[in-house]
This record gives sequence, structure tokens and C-alpha cells, in this order.
Amino acid sequence: MTSRLVFSIDLNRCINCKTCEMGCNDFYGLMGMHRRNVVTIETDSDQPQLHISISCNHCVNPVCVYSCPENNFQVREDGIVVHNPNNCKGCKRCVEACPFDALKLNPKTNRVDKCNFCVDRIEQGLRPVCVENCITSALSIMRVDADEIKSNNFQDADVPIVAYTKPSINIIKKRTGHIFLREG
Repeated sequence: MTSRLVFSIDLNRCINCKTCEMGCNDFYGLMGMHRRNVVTIETDSDQPQLHISISCNHCVNPVCVYSCPENNFQVREDGIVVHNPNNCKGCKRCVEACPFDALKLNPKTNRVDKCNFCVDRIEQGLRPVCVENCITSALSIMRVDADEIKSNNFQDADVPIVAYTKPSINIIKKRTGHIFLREG
């Protein structure tokens, strides 16, 4: 039984503060691009907007690995998909293949860049920078059995390739709120 590290996103907690984005950019010195983006999703008029912090989903079956002609991607035993930019020629095949827009061409290096799950920090027993910076604990990491990863987290997102790529992400759906009023 193989386990994988996955990002967990609680839609009940994300307030669109973007500290996960800023923390990642600051830590990695990124300018002109983001490895992690907080996306706002419009819902029904009677429901509040949803905010979701997304980056590379470290898919079980990552299309970026298969589309790179230079073999610059590796899937680690813990499920983290890492990119080695040293041999990257910036062809953008992986960028175009990713259904989640998780890979970007770094304007500074002209090479592909993506979330690496802060593997150096993970190996030191620390959490990823985005998780450390999330002030509401909406973003966290968890270890799951690889066989239990379901693509149904994206079932409403209309991403047809999800069943194939199997994104390694846990989304805690938004609960409808209740208002209780005191009498008197």
C-alpha cells in the first residue's frame, strides 16, 4: 500500500487573502508569475463566492511527465512531481498539456516552473511555505493511500482529463451556513 502527500483545501476557510501566493513568491523569489493562485469562483446569487488556492496537483498520472521531450519530470515515491529545470528548453509542451494551468514559463529564466511541494522543506520535516503562510488553515497537507485518491474532487469543474490524470488533491466542500438568532 503506497501513500502520497496531497494538498487539502478547505473551501469553508479560504478568505482570498492570498498569503499562500505571496509566501511562495517571496520564498522562491518569483516575479511576474505565481506557482500558486487563489481563484475565485462565482456561485449562485444566494451563495457566497468560493475561493480556492490551487497549484500543481501532483497527479497520480501526470501528463507533464509524458509530454516533456527532455524527461525533466520525476514522480517521487511520496507522489510529489518534481521538475528539473536545468535541461528545460522552454518548449512549453508540458505547459500546454496540463489541464490545470499549473505549469508556467518563468519570464526570468525562460524555463518551465511549477510547484515542487517544497520538497526541500518536506525532507526537513517542515510544511510547504504556502501551508505555513495560510492564516486560516484552509490549506494543509495530508498523507493518503494512493488507491483512495479520487478525481471526483473536480467533478463539477468540467475538466475532461481529470479521470485520466487523477489529481492528488483533497477538497473540503463548502457547507451551507445557518444563522441562529436569539430571542429577546
